[in-house]
Amino acid sequence: MKGQMSLLEGGKSGKKQSIYMEENKLKCYKTQLIDVDYKSFRELFTGFDTIKAITFSYDIKFIDEIMEYFKYGEIIFGADFMVQKDTTLNECLARIYQTGREIGKYSRVADMVASQDLIIHTPDSVLDHRKLYLLKSDDGRTRVIKPSANMTRRAWSGNQLETYDYDDTLYGYKENEIDFENAWINSREIPASVVSSKEPDNLIEGNPVLKGVKETNKTIILKEQPVDEFVMERIKFTIDCKRLGEEYGILLGGVNTKAKNGLYEITAKTLEKIENNQKKQIQRAKVTCNNIEKPYPSLTYDYGNKEAYMNGNKLDLTPSKEEVMADIDELLGIFENFNDFVDENDQLKGMHYKLVTILFASPHIAKLRCTLALRDCDTSSLPLFLMESSSRANCGKTFTTKVILKMMTGEDIQPINVEECKKDYLRSVQSTVKGTPFFLDELNNGFLSRIKDMIKHPEKCEENQLESQPMIVFATNDVTEPEETLRKRMVFLKFDGALPGSIDQNSYKSRSNAILKRIGTAFYREYTRHMLQEISGLLDYIIHEKHIPDNWYPDITNISSKVILSILMHYGYSIPRYMRELTWNGDYFGANCIARNAILEIEAEYRKNRQAFTITKESVTIELYNSKESAQKLESWKNTLPAEMKAEYFKNRDYFRLTLDRKTLESYMGFNFKLTGFFRR
Repeated sequence: MKGQMSLLEGGKSGKKQSIYMEENKLKCYKTQLIDVDYKSFRELFTGFDTIKAITFSYDIKFIDEIMEYFKYGEIIFGADFMVQKDTTLNECLARIYQTGREIGKYSRVADMVASQDLIIHTPDSVLDHRKLYLLKSDDGRTRVIKPSANMTRRAWSGNQLETYDYDDTLYGYKENEIDFENAWINSREIPASVVSSKEPDNLIEGNPVLKGVKETNKTIILKEQPVDEFVMERIKFTIDCKRLGEEYGILLGGVNTKAKNGLYEITAKTLEKIENNQKKQIQRAKVTCNNIEKPYPSLTYDYGNKEAYMNGNKLDLTPSKEEVMADIDELLGIFENFNDFVDENDQLKGMHYKLVTILFASPHIAKLRCTLALRDCDTSSLPLFLMESSSRANCGKTFTTKVILKMMTGEDIQPINVEECKKDYLRSVQSTVKGTPFFLDELNNGFLSRIKDMIKHPEKCEENQLESQPMIVFATNDVTEPEETLRKRMVFLKFDGALPGSIDQNSYKSRSNAILKRIGTAFYREYTRHMLQEISGLLDYIIHEKHIPDNWYPDITNISSKVILSILMHYGYSIPRYMRELTWNGDYFGANCIARNAILEIEAEYRKNRQAFTITKESVTIELYNSKESAQKLESWKNTLPAEMKAEYFKNRDYFRLTLDRKTLESYMGFNFKLTGFFRR
């Protein structure tokens, strides 16, 4: 062949890649097929005196065999000394050490390395995936071989599919030699002394990198493999294959497919067994909604093209102004209805706004978690569970959740009662429902204890790369104070309010149904258009940023609240007092946020149960009679109040007691305790 064509980067793998190719000039080798012939690897390599080669992976035994044909050689190992993803430095050094030991096992290679007739390099900081063989004889003849084959016996045996292109022109040799020399300059030699080390078991003397540092007194930097979308996709591909392998393992249960000589035989009878296993598996994993055959709505996203899909159908992300404003009017009207509620701490509107903010953003959480995990970044600010809790019914949490789901999907989604839900059912939801929050009502302590491990181990999402895993939403009047190990792994919103007894409950239900019928998806589609822009930028940062600060984490609640507020302002609405820019640390999970909720609860307790408080000059003691609810309440306050509150908890058979530092509590609460009451500052 007259030269070769080699796209060193890029390819036809999608829109992003084609844009990348347009922005970067690639060195291409224009080729013309002259002939097809058949040669053994010996015929390809014999008749020359020197070899210069780049190989991604290698087989020292094969290199020892092939060097029989050459007087001198230079080889670059393109990959093995890189600190690759999910590989620690000690594992990298172990690989390097083992390579030095392998070289020493083969006399021809070992002698040539020792005499400097064979020099082996490894790249400093980049992966070199090329396969290049430059051959030259003393009389000036040249050959360039650019196959798909690495420097291994298997790749050159003819037993696996490879391409073998060669070019015998001097022009082809010179052009390719330029590439080789550039790679040679940007690589580092394996010191010859490690091959003939007198201390082969010495982990320093026998290590090419560490020995090189010792001999040359120069620093060697082992750079972590650069994170790019290709690398991340390959990691995801591996994870997906592993997960699917486990699923195939279930389908192959009770099926014997192994035949003689290590071959696998799949017959029609075998396939029938596999299909039967699949039917059983589908039946177990089937997700229904209150026995309705209709599939649960799915929300999926194409972040590259900034598109959203509902049940596979592309959404219109440019709704009309009239549609958007109609939805906003309905939403604000719902918040105004909370004026009718008994709301001692004036927090119902703000708490429901927090619910809207996090549920609107929830379909993007799994994608961010999976991407962050590939960069070894923390994912704790991206919870996959949410609990709405109140000690009394009729505080609006279930209705508001249904409204949010209607705005997101256009569907009137009824919550699943936990009595109808099993643990395996919930596991299947995590892998089959796409994006849309999954709503379970009437959560109780018994069910919570059964699914405790699911909440404690949300990392299963990123381990299995479930990029569309939905948020699981629980509503409960029973679990008022979840244990700390669960609380810190989910969003916990505590609602303190209820409809007064004078309100006509039937009338309110009729109004609620009318609102659900009227409200549409326009506001959420407008929101999604803005969020896709924000999340796409966030994903690009996670993937491409070389030095992500140690203390950085994505605050999706802050992004979501900003988008909501910006839309309201764009359409000319005045921002209500209860709507503001939120942050994960300040409003959902941070110590100050959790402490503020506890202090509001202590204040409410003081208002309705003042005889439980004993106030001295130094301390405030709260004493409640023995009950499960009292224990949960005081233990929760103790665990969530700041350290400077000096909380001391005591319990016995008859009562529970919590003692707090008075001055600190007063400074947080904003009033001074008096024997006859308190006065606001």
